[in-house]
Amino acid sequence: MSFNSFSLDENILSGLQDLQYKSPTPIQEKSIPLILEGHDVLGSAQTGTGKTGAFVIPLLQKILQSEAEGTQALILAPTRELARQIDEQIVAIGYHTGVTSAIVIGGSDFAAQAKAIRAGVDVIVATPGRLLDQMNVLNVDFSKIHYFVLDEADRMLDMGFLPDVSKIIDSLPADRQTLLFSATLPEELKKMVGKVMNNPKTVAIAPSKPSESVDQRVYFVSSNQKVKLVEHLFDTLDWETALIFTATKRGTDKLEHRLKKRGIKATSMHGDRSQQERNEALRAFRNKQYPVMVATDVLARGIDIYHISLILNFDFPNNAEDYIHRIGRTGRYDKTGTAITLVQPKARKHYQAIKKVVGDQLEEKELPSFNGERQKKSQKRKPQAAKKKKAARQKKQSSSRKESQESAPKKQTTTAKSASKKKHTKQPKRKKVSSRTRPVSARPFKEVSKKPPRTYQPAREMTNVDIFQPDIIEKAVERNKRALKPAKGVWGVIKSFIPKIYTTN
Repeated sequence: MSFNSFSLDENILSGLQDLQYKSPTPIQEKSIPLILEGHDVLGSAQTGTGKTGAFVIPLLQKILQSEAEGTQALILAPTRELARQIDEQIVAIGYHTGVTSAIVIGGSDFAAQAKAIRAGVDVIVATPGRLLDQMNVLNVDFSKIHYFVLDEADRMLDMGFLPDVSKIIDSLPADRQTLLFSATLPEELKKMVGKVMNNPKTVAIAPSKPSESVDQRVYFVSSNQKVKLVEHLFDTLDWETALIFTATKRGTDKLEHRLKKRGIKATSMHGDRSQQERNEALRAFRNKQYPVMVATDVLARGIDIYHISLILNFDFPNNAEDYIHRIGRTGRYDKTGTAITLVQPKARKHYQAIKKVVGDQLEEKELPSFNGERQKKSQKRKPQAAKKKKAARQKKQSSSRKESQESAPKKQTTTAKSASKKKHTKQPKRKKVSSRTRPVSARPFKEVSKKPPRTYQPAREMTNVDIFQPDIIEKAVERNKRALKPAKGVWGVIKSFIPKIYTTN
């Protein structure tokens, strides 16, 4: 099946051809016809199945067919990165259509976002918190919105956005088409569906199970073995880029620092970073300037980072859904990947729950004899060796004092008067010289040569074939920034030929 079977506008087909999208994914194949027919759609599919294209493509088609003015579509996403990615898809697929869009997210210019809302762009992509901030300042008119999309809805509930989402939905017209896409359907989300959707058509693609193209491995470790094991894996595995998931923001910063100290080129991302820092980290990771990214679950869903070869669960996920979304960052687009999970003793109960879902795909591996293990054993022997050395030193000192006393000549006896005088005279106390206060030269020591830290480079350089999709999308975004909003009507038709004239010349 090809995209031509959906009777899409030629300009949309041109955008899909630019991105080299030849055939729809299963979620796109089933969702696009239902959305074009005007149904509310509840889509459920795992990460990496093309959910963004499943609603972006039909929305572009419906906006082109409409003669309405002003903002027609509102898309809500849980994170800034996902909102940016959706906007990039709109720009890239709809480049030849002239459909305009704007993102309303935290960490970006508030005034520029307000200007875009007032201008009435065709599509607004937003995170709930920043959109509510704009609604509190501006008199935002959402009366002309015909299409409302809630992407990664289950993640939005997990992040506590349900009250904000409810306020935004209350400001939308009741007569609208609602599209809700999610990887899972928890009970709280099912209750929400009945309130905001009108007889939705359900599209469920594939149960939540990891792709068979991902080699899943598990190591049972203690907390002081984890960093050494990660370093050993980077040394021995064939990898290009690695994404490491941690549980906390503080843990993310700490692990990034420790990896850099060992010569590993790493960057990091979490919720406390500014938007500029997050954008820069994501750009550097995509370009392989930093082949290792340490992140919280902010990167677990919805973000398309092409050809990640290694996923490391440094901190164990709390449930099977989070585990599947994390390792879904690799093994995408007919590629293979490796997912390695470190399981500490306290996480074994969560591991058993995940094992029931995943099954035989998990391979339990034995810990290798890396340097960290040898160091641990030597540390256990060290206190005993120190005690033996101390006892031998004390024995030697006592024997030397005894020999000196025996070899010393006997003193002549003094008179009783002088003896009584010495008896009552206070003698200065002799200071004891401990082994700690002795000069360094008195103790034998061995010089240890410090080796320079090893640097870790990707296994191979990325070819042009590997990066064609990110490059095309980035170019389309840059062209969209330079382009003016196309006019509609006769002038719009004339203006649509201008890019073609420039490209032929």
